[in-house]
Amino acid sequence: MTDDVGQLFQAALTHQAAGRTRDAEIALGSILAVEPGHAEAIHMLGLLAFLRGDYAVAARLMRHSIALAVQPPTHFWSNLGETCRRIGLMDEALECCRKAVATDPDNASAHLNLGLTLRGSGDPAAAAAAFQDAIRCNPGLWRAHTSRASALAAAGRTDEGIRCLDAASALLGDDPDRLSTAAGTWVELGRPTEAVECYRRALAIRPGDAEILNSLGVLFDRAGRKMAAIEVYGKAIAAAPGLGHLYSNLGNVLRDIGNWPEALAHYRRALELRPDLFVTQSNILFTRLFDPAATGADLLAEARSWEAGRGTPAVRPPPASGPDRRLRVGYVSPDFKEHAVTFFVEPLLRAHDRRRVEVFCYSDTLRPDDTTKRLRALADGWRDTLGVDDARLAEMIRADGIDVLVDLAGHTAGNRLLAMAGRPAPVQVSFILGYGGTTGLSWMDAIVTDAVLTPPGFESHFSEKVIRLPGVFAAFQPRESWPEVFPLPDGPPLLGCFTDPARVDGGQVELWRRVLEAMPDARILFKHASYDSPDMAGHWRRLFGKVADRAIFEGVPGGWGANMDVYGRVTVMLDSWPASSASASVIMLWMGLPVVTLAGGHANQRFTASILTAAGLSDLAAIDGDGYVRLITTLAGDRRRLADLRATLRDRVRNSPLTDAEAYARGVEAAYRALWRDACGA
Repeated sequence: MTDDVGQLFQAALTHQAAGRTRDAEIALGSILAVEPGHAEAIHMLGLLAFLRGDYAVAARLMRHSIALAVQPPTHFWSNLGETCRRIGLMDEALECCRKAVATDPDNASAHLNLGLTLRGSGDPAAAAAAFQDAIRCNPGLWRAHTSRASALAAAGRTDEGIRCLDAASALLGDDPDRLSTAAGTWVELGRPTEAVECYRRALAIRPGDAEILNSLGVLFDRAGRKMAAIEVYGKAIAAAPGLGHLYSNLGNVLRDIGNWPEALAHYRRALELRPDLFVTQSNILFTRLFDPAATGADLLAEARSWEAGRGTPAVRPPPASGPDRRLRVGYVSPDFKEHAVTFFVEPLLRAHDRRRVEVFCYSDTLRPDDTTKRLRALADGWRDTLGVDDARLAEMIRADGIDVLVDLAGHTAGNRLLAMAGRPAPVQVSFILGYGGTTGLSWMDAIVTDAVLTPPGFESHFSEKVIRLPGVFAAFQPRESWPEVFPLPDGPPLLGCFTDPARVDGGQVELWRRVLEAMPDARILFKHASYDSPDMAGHWRRLFGKVADRAIFEGVPGGWGANMDVYGRVTVMLDSWPASSASASVIMLWMGLPVVTLAGGHANQRFTASILTAAGLSDLAAIDGDGYVRLITTLAGDRRRLADLRATLRDRVRNSPLTDAEAYARGVEAAYRALWRDACGA
């Protein structure tokens, strides 16, 4: 390098450090006019392109610089690896990051980039090891500590993650960005108290920071502190009224407290500001399920609008040969953990005939638990996909050769529907149990349901082909730890509703008020984790007006396993409306308690009706509000029938399609086979 070229390169570095990007580019251009093969100058141009977000140009320039260099230095490989990671070229990113580490094993940044790339590739355990190497090289690299703690959480090694983040606390100092990052990691580790403290420290230094306020609101929301979340989101919006995601997050809380009209208004405002907020569009669809006036046709029209403007859908890939060969089936879910959906998913995975299907699970699960471990053991192939972008997830699915890809989330939180837009599998199926409605997406071929959820004529509510299983929409697996059925309690009737209050609207509360007015000695017990928050319990109690003293609200301290005795206190259970319950209703029947439902005009209002029909209790499904009130009051006063149901319900459920996992799995496999044969043209 001549003196003039050296001076120009130093000037470029100075300009870049000072943020004078254009001046840096001019200096680098002058170098290349003299030495067209100057690898460092070309690489730095790539770095400048990276900094302005032009990753494709950055990657091209960085590759060129590596080709020119006799011995590419560590930062060449590391920077190209980071660039490839940003654009989803994960295989190339991993190769580059590994070459960077091999070139300089003591370079902390190289190990950090390798860890980030491994995490993005769905290997949190290997990522944690790479972050540990970064810490070994530079114990003061705070991002390596927080990244390692996050990776350990994703790998199910929570205790190690907590120790890791504790050890890094001194590195956070009074930097709001570091404190906010640490708070997010504490959330991943399931330690909300530490997270709140970090956010409060950050806000003390930078009061009114909308993003930090937003993160605190998300934390309050997840912790059930809905009113506190509403207050914090309000402050964030006041500080930055142009940030669309703030309105979307506030909409989530408003939906959870039953105020779906205001929730929809906030979601739509979010989309006005940020039309690219796909998750908000999913939230609108999910929230419309709680609109009592929405018809199946309304829900389909709203769902189809989600795809509008996204370009031409991908073409279905040709199926691999063999209409009758063993199928590779992939299940995609953010809920492979202790969750309502897994009561139905676990028996299916367990009962699948491995001669007919090979099972892969793509788990987007935050904080894996013991249920995750059980499900992992039931899969032939397991992929941790949390943090993996849509393009990379689609690549993983293609690489696994999946024939039938099954979405278990629909438009609920954490869904990966966009990863399926590229058609990574020849047949793509949605299960109704996770969402309760149509996806509205052209790239989803079929939806698995039953004849009660979707009776004849409901086909017009779905963009997908409707596949009705012969028994019930899903089989259920009771927990062995659950107690025996309790005796029928004496005394005045205590009715119960143990479902998420987000599923309830003012019209349903009015029906419950009518029940209490018709039964002066009765009370209703509402029990759900949401009521662990006193402000949530108070909010719902006030809606009962003059009969509020007979509406009891209880949380679930210690989880449901520690609260199963509540089923011995209640005589009749009440389903939620306008969104019906699934797992909660089966549990009620298993515990000997009849449940009364109001079967509505679309699938999401008919889950309990389907369950009751499978158990031989279709007479407990009303078709209008008057019938609902009449069924409850009549059943609550019929102690002979209540006693008979207590004595027989568990056996009735045990001998019904509700727990016949083998029959359910055969029906599902037959549906997959029929769809596959159609795709093969057989």
